Amino acid sequence: MNTSLLTGLVLALACASASAGTHRLDDSQSHTTPPTAQMEWLPQTPGDRDGGMETWVRVHLHIDTRDWVGRSGRIYMVLPLDQASSIEAVWTTNGPLRSGRLVSGERALVWAGTIGADSLRDQMQVRLRSGPDWQSASRRLNFHFEFDTD
Repeated sequence: MNTSLLTGLVLALACASASAGTHRLDDSQSHTTPPTAQMEWLPQTPGDRDGGMETWVRVHLHIDTRDWVGRSGRIYMVLPLDQASSIEAVWTTNGPLRSGRLVSGERALVWAGTIGADSLRDQMQVRLRSGPDWQSASRRLNFHFEFDTD
């Protein structure tokens, strides 16, 4: 199964087997609006003198679940830790997935139950925020989804 979530910058792909445990899900049909996002400086406030950077992006999710129909478990959104500054993602949803929050190096529960269809589709409004140590003109954020089977 391949997986990728184009959030802000690009899709990331990976493979996993169909045995019990944690499996990466294919979301290669997902896309963002706009296709790339520009981080902007946040205004400095008396309570937060360091500021930081922020952007908003809409993600049109299409997660392929056909290999898991009839299986129960939990789906997590994952943002791996990387060498650059930490990123916080906060999102709301319009469909079956849960709204939530995660920081680089974490995963957040977005769905639980028995998979009953070939795909999960939803739309997320995502706010991405970093500290003032953001240094790159472009950066790949390799969000992906994992399914933990019961």
